[in-house]
Amino acid sequence: MIHDHRSEQGKALGLNYTLHAILRDVAPAQHAAMVILMHHLQVSANLAEDNSTAGFATAAEAIHTCANALRNIEAVRLAPLQIRLPDDLSSDLAGLSSALGDLQRILERCSVDADKGVRGFRPVEKMHDLCATRISLGIAGFCAGLGTLFLDLSEKGNAEELNKTSTIAMEIGKIGRVINMVATNASIEAARAGEAGKGFTLIADEVKVLSSRVSSLSVSLTDRLH
Repeated sequence: MIHDHRSEQGKALGLNYTLHAILRDVAPAQHAAMVILMHHLQVSANLAEDNSTAGFATAAEAIHTCANALRNIEAVRLAPLQIRLPDDLSSDLAGLSSALGDLQRILERCSVDADKGVRGFRPVEKMHDLCATRISLGIAGFCAGLGTLFLDLSEKGNAEELNKTSTIAMEIGKIGRVINMVATNASIEAARAGEAGKGFTLIADEVKVLSSRVSSLSVSLTDRLH
């Protein structure tokens, strides 16, 4: 029997491209959920004027993109490669999709104006749980699980490029855990927002660092897709 190395190589490239595309659509929502949470905490604690329209609008768009991508992930991304998610990843996907849908419904009621700021923002009671745990940590676990799944599906000899992509997936997982920690600190500082919210300001700086890390990953994913 002739062993078709070209077929194996084509499969590896297909897996690599698909994992890249999924991560590219999903990863930015980690930071986006954090931006929405920080906006909520900032306004609730009266730490600053509600004028972060650009960041809020960008975050809302990232949540929308991620929600749509996950809604179609099985039909558009996985079915063409005959990939079926194992039960644990399927459960993670369902939970993450539900959380993103909850946040989407909140954001759909909002309007963003350059002069008037964000209007119509009506957060739910457990915004920390929704943004930091269900979404940011949910994305972390799902992406890490996808990276492992795709590596397992790849033939050993063709796994080098996919391994690089899987490493990015693991990094997304690490960022998710950091985001969760930062979000917890932000909630604590917002609750005791005396002294002009100095602690909250420090945490806002940490969010900017996380934003840079997520942006770098997104650029890397986009570059590798082209």
